[in-house]
Amino acid sequence: MWAFGVAPAQVAVQVLGLDDQGPYVECYRTGTARAYIDLAWAEATVGWPRFAAQARETGYVTTHAIPLRMHSRVVGALNLFQTTSQLLGDDAIALAQAFADVATIAILQQRTLEQAHVVNSRLETALASRVLVEQVKGVLAERWNTSVGDAFAALRSYARARHLRLSDLATRIIADAFDTAAIPAPAKVPPGDRPG
Repeated sequence: MWAFGVAPAQVAVQVLGLDDQGPYVECYRTGTARAYIDLAWAEATVGWPRFAAQARETGYVTTHAIPLRMHSRVVGALNLFQTTSQLLGDDAIALAQAFADVATIAILQQRTLEQAHVVNSRLETALASRVLVEQVKGVLAERWNTSVGDAFAALRSYARARHLRLSDLATRIIADAFDTAAIPAPAKVPPGDRPG
């Protein structure tokens, strides 16, 4: 939890997980802001008595819930807590909404960066695997004195028959941890009988 002062009332700002109860949970689910919730008024806090009791014990008397929203997408909610029952002015509410908007952008940018990192990692892994397989195709073609296509077909057939990932088999071959003699070499085709 972090706090900042908004004169004349003291306000604590909290971005909370949504697995608990409270106005921020409702705000997240509905995308609707709730302002000036009197934590001492039972009717205002009927859906979250545990939350209201804990907030009052902490010294807060009023709370506000503002959605973290970009267009129609709600990604969270922001709760503002006041230690006084004094109404927040329009400037303070506008500041809170601006803070919620900035927090929303930061959350969405972080998610985008994380997704890009996952995609990049997968692409790097796929490329590295592809490079290893290409190297092994060349090695086998040279050892068997056959085409790269025939070497690949033999490698793939061997891996499939044994339920091995092609990239794992290629890694073992490149590391000299696998004897390629175990892979049946493709049948030799006389040069005059080859298609093309």
